[in-house]
Amino acid sequence: MGYKLVKMVMIKNISFALVLIFLSELVFSNDKIDPAELNKLHVNPNNNATILTFSGSPNKFTLKEIKLEKPKERILRKLKFISDEDKYAISVFGKKDNFLMTIGIGNPFYATYEHIGYEDRKYMGGPVTGATIEIAIPINIEASYFVISKRDLSGKFIDFQKISLE
Repeated sequence: MGYKLVKMVMIKNISFALVLIFLSELVFSNDKIDPAELNKLHVNPNNNATILTFSGSPNKFTLKEIKLEKPKERILRKLKFISDEDKYAISVFGKKDNFLMTIGIGNPFYATYEHIGYEDRKYMGGPVTGATIEIAIPINIEASYFVISKRDLSGKFIDFQKISLE
């Protein structure tokens, strides 16, 4: 039994040493990243952005319009990275299939409403068959295509459509 314990401790020590070597290489590497080369992922409301308008149903999306303009506040409020509340997401890919970002769009096919006297209800709304979805991406991100995903019952996103710009 003592031999197994010594062997296990040695394996842990070797693993720890390898991790330290890897981290020191990462930290002290001469390859510094130029901040100008990093893509900015957040849209500035004071600058132009690429505004994409999709028309969609629960199983099919169509790219309707691409324009360059300052994003409206309502678009920026909805623009966020993936969260647990998102049922649908749009992933942005660049040239050579480089993944750039994923934007959570909630569930655009469930309309919520408020009605006086029913404020105590947790959910008020119902399904809709179609929706217009607008997203804004920074102007410096050069997208080649988009992948639309839907969350399944297990919580995993399943890609169901690719929309190419080329």
